[in-house]
Amino acid sequence: MVENEKSTIVLIVQGTYRLFCYFNISPRTAKEFDDIYGESSWKSSKFIIKVYSVENGTSKELKSISIENLTNGCYIDMDRGDQDVFVELKRKLDDNKFETIAVSNTVNTPRNYESADTGLYFVNVSESFQSNLSTANNIDNNRGTKPYPFMNKEKEYIKYPKITIVSGYYQNDFFTEHFEKLKSKCDISSSKVR
Repeated sequence: MVENEKSTIVLIVQGTYRLFCYFNISPRTAKEFDDIYGESSWKSSKFIIKVYSVENGTSKELKSISIENLTNGCYIDMDRGDQDVFVELKRKLDDNKFETIAVSNTVNTPRNYESADTGLYFVNVSESFQSNLSTANNIDNNRGTKPYPFMNKEKEYIKYPKITIVSGYYQNDFFTEHFEKLKSKCDISSSKVR
């Protein structure tokens, strides 16, 4: 370990309700801590991880977790998903004073509910669904009356999605036929990815 290396803590999303953080404490941090709070204060103090959520630019403390001094990481269980979260690694002194050692990156936990974005549609193009998609009109029927947002002519500009199609296992005659119809109907172009 380099003597001038800074102490760091990194936060990683494991799932909707679980995070993992790991940290690296430099010898310089421990020495500076002892210089400020007295000899052996590093050994007598304890690690605390404080978990914060960020909403509308304001941080709110969610929980405090005590961890062992020999640990360099821990799992953090959350009560809900779909939130921006960061953590602070602190040392707790005997007089209940906290000293911040490192602040993590901010992560966003995934939501645990269906997206409210109604502008996204999926069409089943599997072989068992071929009969339902025999014409371009059936694709429109499955989609309903909702237009794709990128085809809205009222906007000042039209932003088309980039579609990458890999030839091979997933591409068959059925797919090629309907994709060619879609290209001509929507006046889109295609090019090979190199």
